Amino acid sequence: VSGTRTLSSLTFRTAGVRTVAAGGPSGTLTANTSPSITVNAGAFAQLQLLVPGETAAPGTPTGKTGTPTARTAGAPFTVTVRAVDAAWNLVSSVTHTIGITSSDANAALPAAAPLAAGTANFSVTLKTGGSRTITASDLDDGSKTASTSPAITVNVGAFANLQVLSPGETAAPGSATGKTGTPNAQTAGTAFNVTVNAVDANWNLISTNDTVAITSSDANAVLPASAALVSGTKAFSVTLKTSGSATVTASDTTHPGITAN
Repeated sequence: VSGTRTLSSLTFRTAGVRTVAAGGPSGTLTANTSPSITVNAGAFAQLQLLVPGETAAPGTPTGKTGTPTARTAGAPFTVTVRAVDAAWNLVSSVTHTIGITSSDANAALPAAAPLAAGTANFSVTLKTGGSRTITASDLDDGSKTASTSPAITVNVGAFANLQVLSPGETAAPGSATGKTGTPNAQTAGTAFNVTVNAVDANWNLISTNDTVAITSSDANAVLPASAALVSGTKAFSVTLKTSGSATVTASDTTHPGITAN
């Protein structure tokens, strides 16, 4: 308008050194570029959690690129927590204490620790196969938005041992013992089923067709013939005949090095 115009809608989103350029239509006028403009990060607004496979992308709508890579149950990995402004730029002045939690109730999680220059790395070990998330929270300022990862696929580990579940017991993958409950009392001479699972070191089910043999501390027990697991699991019928206290053991005859249970 009369050779000039003020444009008031320009908003920088990415901290750093930036320039602004103006040019005429189709290159008919010589363009002009501003000197370098320093763009500082805004006020601390939220936390940003980055898991393996993700990379920070300040100024973008989501603040990051990439997708989480699959993890293996029981294998530690590092996540990064950053204090950021509303446009995901790092706010290096923040030293708040950060707590890490997970949807995996059996995860091995790090102790709370402060940020250094706005960022910190934490070691996390997920133990339960499936889909899990990790969350970073500001323990010094609850008004700051926490950050939760996208779903992380947790693959089972290597075949490590067998698991026997007797009536009264339920599998609990990822837990310290791999199961909950206690064995129900049985009646001498009455058949009952035990379930045998092939599992990794954290009691997650492994798909295998190894052959399993059943034995018992009851020398008079009626025991099933050895049989192959189906996709890592199988029920076996057992009849204990001697009253008192007895155990049932499952052993892998295909790979004897696998720990019996």
